[in-house]
Amino acid sequence: METSKIYAVFGNPILHSKSPQLFNSVFSAFNINALYTRIRPQSATDLVDIIKSMPISGANITAPYKRDVLNLVDVVALDAEKIGAINTIVNSNGRLIGYNTDHYGVTQSLKEVGIDIPNSNCLVLGGGGAARSAVYGLSQQGAKVFICNRTICKAKAIADDFGCTLMDWQEFDSTLSFDVVVSTIVPEATPHFMDSVKFKYLLDASYKPSAVSHIAKSKKAKIVSGERWLLHQAIDAFRLFIGDNPPLEIMEKGLANRLSKSNLKILNYPSSSPTEICKLRADLIISSKGIDTATINRITNEETRKAFGS
Repeated sequence: METSKIYAVFGNPILHSKSPQLFNSVFSAFNINALYTRIRPQSATDLVDIIKSMPISGANITAPYKRDVLNLVDVVALDAEKIGAINTIVNSNGRLIGYNTDHYGVTQSLKEVGIDIPNSNCLVLGGGGAARSAVYGLSQQGAKVFICNRTICKAKAIADDFGCTLMDWQEFDSTLSFDVVVSTIVPEATPHFMDSVKFKYLLDASYKPSAVSHIAKSKKAKIVSGERWLLHQAIDAFRLFIGDNPPLEIMEKGLANRLSKSNLKILNYPSSSPTEICKLRADLIISSKGIDTATINRITNEETRKAFGS
């Protein structure tokens, strides 16, 4: 039997990622000879080196590497270029092509709950890569988009790049009403204006209940979980990797699977071969090139603590 193809999500930290459950559920259901795992690289350059050397057939990229890999791939797709971040890399015979599927995750999550995006007013909270993806996707599909962030220069940069309306965090016009609020801010942040602003739906990038989601509940707004965003961006990434649509219901079931802390399989690369990684179905791979055992143990403990709590 030929060696399994390997796919992975790269980040720091990364053990908390639910992407392997999404992809492996489809691989298993259709007997696709592939493994999707998690890899913690040492840098963006190391990330690209691992994709090429292992090799990784397709990769998803999360914080803090989405912007850093832009100049390290061979081709940057238009969506990733416009957003200024890559979250998906396809390895085409050693030629790395960078895409961004986050914007698809936003728009599809809203469409599935019945939002008519071209005729909607959307407020995006935040100033990072996730906010840029949301603004790009919504603007592309004809929504009227407003952007607001505590650090106004970050929001202004997004407004300038995509032609949306800049809102002042400190002097927010609370008389406005929105069909949708997309929150990409940290879960504990509480914008002072959220109590008074009117909105019907909240798409919250946070998987766990956030301060903004608590406000949305009190206002009887409908909440779209960040897991729907994750799910739909993964569907688009799967299409890029495999060339076909994965069944939504299988990925949904996969999302419900949970890692077992007592049965974690953590390996190091390059000390573990791709064959070993596939055979043991590693949950996490730590890039160990040039670092000592004590550092590897520290990284392992840090990843476990962040994924499962202290």
